[in-house]
Amino acid sequence: MSMHSLPVELLNSIAQYLPSSSLAALAQTCSTLCPVAQRVLYCNVLASAWSQNLCVIDTLAKRPHIARFVRSFYIAVDSLAPVFLAYYRQLSKAILNMSELTSLTLLVDSSVSWVLKEASSRIHFQHLLQFTCSFSFDENVARFLDRTPSLLELEVDSIPTVSTRNSPPPYLAPTSIPQLEQFIGSSRTAELIVPGRPVRSIHLNGGGLTEDDIPLLARSAVPVVILGVVTNAPPVPFLETLHRHVPQLVYLRLMSTKDIFMAPTAEFYEQVAAILTSFTELNAFELSGMHWGSQAKQNDGTKRVWQSAPLQTRINPEDDLLFGSEIFLAY
Repeated sequence: MSMHSLPVELLNSIAQYLPSSSLAALAQTCSTLCPVAQRVLYCNVLASAWSQNLCVIDTLAKRPHIARFVRSFYIAVDSLAPVFLAYYRQLSKAILNMSELTSLTLLVDSSVSWVLKEASSRIHFQHLLQFTCSFSFDENVARFLDRTPSLLELEVDSIPTVSTRNSPPPYLAPTSIPQLEQFIGSSRTAELIVPGRPVRSIHLNGGGLTEDDIPLLARSAVPVVILGVVTNAPPVPFLETLHRHVPQLVYLRLMSTKDIFMAPTAEFYEQVAAILTSFTELNAFELSGMHWGSQAKQNDGTKRVWQSAPLQTRINPEDDLLFGSEIFLAY
């Protein structure tokens, strides 16, 4: 039986096990096997100066049939080795051509959000589940999000600039990104995106989140269960406000810059422990880089006893101190 007579599904399965060098050679053999090899070769594209493959953008911009094979696209342009403006024009065309994306990461110059503009005006990214970018939340990003109805994870405006803080926010329709579950970015952008959407996980970069901002985060369409924030407020009253508005937290990471160089007192430990106990679903807590110890109650495994004094030594290796919790390491 000739290889050309094999079902395409079988050829695709075989190609999955070939290294990139073999796929590149296979793509040059004949018209039947070329698309099979390209489908696997370009399924996941990672472009960076370190990988020395930034030129792949030119291929994706000039060959739409190849760009449609891309499912996951990641690009990182080092600020110490910037590229020409013409390169970003090609990137804009490549994004337009990659209509079947499920994951898109753009770690490039934060001022070139216009690379999303052409795609936003012409196509919908029906299958896009994850979008990460180094852009501020501006008009170009908002219009792009209008075209991503299946998006689950979003990272934008992680490093807000002075101009961003002083500029009016773009309009995002309430019907945009209706399935969003995870947001990473600034508190300013979170207040625009979280309300009314089913966001369960929120991680806010940069400071500035106040107690007055918390009610807006609580307006998610579902309970917020994962939260990471940076604030200038004192930890104890901030935790009390969190409990009033987001009591169903399971994982909490809090970085407070208030009195950051002062050693916590015994009274402080007791106050924090008392508040943590009121979070009935909480499994892990980190305060300013310190993982707060806890263990299940002996007579009620559904509740936890939280550390109420500084740790001296770890006597019992079975104690659940929750060091290295996966959800925190993810950030």
